[in-house]
Amino acid sequence: MEQILSVLYGLSGVAASALYLPQIAKFHRDREACRSISLASWGGWIVIALIAVLYAVFVARNYLIAAVAGSNVVAQTVVLFYGINARLAEKSRAQTD
Repeated sequence: MEQILSVLYGLSGVAASALYLPQIAKFHRDREACRSISLASWGGWIVIALIAVLYAVFVARNYLIAAVAGSNVVAQTVVLFYGINARLAEKSRAQTD
Protein backbone atom coordinates (compact mmCIF):
# COMPACT_ATOMS: atom_id res chain seq x y z
CA MET A 1 0.00 0.00 0.00
CA GLU A 2 2.85 2.40 0.84
CA GLN A 3 4.41 1.81 -2.58
CA ILE A 4 1.13 2.57 -4.36
CA LEU A 5 0.63 5.76 -2.35
CA SER A 6 4.21 6.84 -3.11
CA VAL A 7 3.64 6.36 -6.83
CA LEU A 8 0.32 8.22 -6.65
CA TYR A 9 1.96 11.06 -4.71
CA GLY A 10 4.71 11.34 -7.29
CA LEU A 11 2.19 11.35 -10.13
CA SER A 12 0.07 13.95 -8.34
CA GLY A 13 3.14 16.17 -8.10
CA VAL A 14 3.71 15.90 -11.84
CA ALA A 15 0.02 16.64 -12.44
CA ALA A 16 0.08 19.63 -10.08
CA SER A 17 3.02 21.13 -11.93
CA ALA A 18 1.40 20.44 -15.29
CA LEU A 19 -1.74 22.24 -14.14
CA TYR A 20 0.25 25.47 -13.92
CA LEU A 21 0.98 25.32 -17.67
CA PRO A 22 -2.38 26.65 -18.96
CA GLN A 23 -2.13 29.62 -16.60
CA ILE A 24 1.48 30.28 -17.55
CA ALA A 25 0.54 30.05 -21.25
CA LYS A 26 -2.24 32.62 -20.65
CA PHE A 27 0.22 34.98 -19.01
CA HIS A 28 2.62 34.50 -21.90
CA ARG A 29 -0.10 35.40 -24.44
CA ASP A 30 -1.91 38.11 -22.47
CA ARG A 31 0.39 40.66 -20.85
CA GLU A 32 -2.59 42.50 -19.35
CA ALA A 33 -3.54 39.37 -17.39
CA CYS A 34 -0.12 39.45 -15.74
CA ARG A 35 -1.01 42.68 -13.97
CA SER A 36 -3.64 40.82 -11.95
CA ILE A 37 -1.07 38.47 -10.38
CA SER A 38 -0.82 39.03 -6.63
CA LEU A 39 2.90 39.28 -5.94
CA ALA A 40 2.34 38.86 -2.20
CA SER A 41 0.27 35.68 -2.63
CA TRP A 42 2.59 34.01 -5.14
CA GLY A 43 5.68 35.08 -3.20
CA GLY A 44 4.14 33.67 -0.01
CA TRP A 45 3.27 30.38 -1.70
CA ILE A 46 6.86 30.11 -2.92
CA VAL A 47 8.22 30.64 0.59
CA ILE A 48 5.82 28.01 1.97
CA ALA A 49 6.78 25.51 -0.73
CA LEU A 50 10.48 26.17 -0.09
CA ILE A 51 9.92 25.42 3.60
CA ALA A 52 8.26 22.15 2.54
CA VAL A 53 11.31 21.31 0.42
CA LEU A 54 13.66 22.00 3.33
CA TYR A 55 11.49 19.98 5.72
CA ALA A 56 11.32 17.07 3.28
CA VAL A 57 15.11 17.03 2.77
CA PHE A 58 16.40 17.72 6.26
CA VAL A 59 13.69 16.37 8.59
CA ALA A 60 11.65 13.76 6.76
CA ARG A 61 14.52 12.78 4.45
CA ASN A 62 11.95 12.16 1.76
CA TYR A 63 13.26 13.24 -1.61
CA LEU A 64 9.99 12.47 -3.41
CA ILE A 65 8.18 15.06 -1.30
CA ALA A 66 11.08 17.46 -1.86
CA ALA A 67 10.89 16.95 -5.63
CA VAL A 68 7.13 17.50 -5.72
CA ALA A 69 7.37 20.67 -3.63
CA GLY A 70 10.38 21.79 -5.66
CA SER A 71 8.53 21.41 -8.94
CA ASN A 72 5.77 23.58 -7.51
CA VAL A 73 8.36 26.20 -6.56
CA VAL A 74 9.59 26.28 -10.16
CA ALA A 75 6.09 26.74 -11.59
CA GLN A 76 5.15 29.32 -8.96
CA THR A 77 8.35 31.25 -9.65
CA VAL A 78 7.47 31.45 -13.34
CA VAL A 79 4.07 32.92 -12.46
CA LEU A 80 5.69 35.39 -10.06
CA PHE A 81 8.18 36.37 -12.77
CA TYR A 82 5.31 37.26 -15.11
CA GLY A 83 3.72 39.39 -12.41
CA ILE A 84 6.94 41.22 -11.60
CA ASN A 85 7.73 41.71 -15.27
CA ALA A 86 4.27 43.22 -15.86
CA ARG A 87 4.74 45.67 -12.97
CA LEU A 88 8.16 46.72 -14.25
CA ALA A 89 6.84 47.21 -17.79
CA GLU A 90 3.94 49.28 -16.44
CA LYS A 91 6.31 51.42 -14.39
CA SER A 92 8.58 51.89 -17.41
CA ARG A 93 5.62 52.94 -19.59
CA ALA A 94 4.49 55.42 -16.94
CA GLN A 95 7.94 57.00 -16.82
CA THR A 96 8.13 57.44 -20.60
CA ASP A 97 4.67 59.02 -20.87
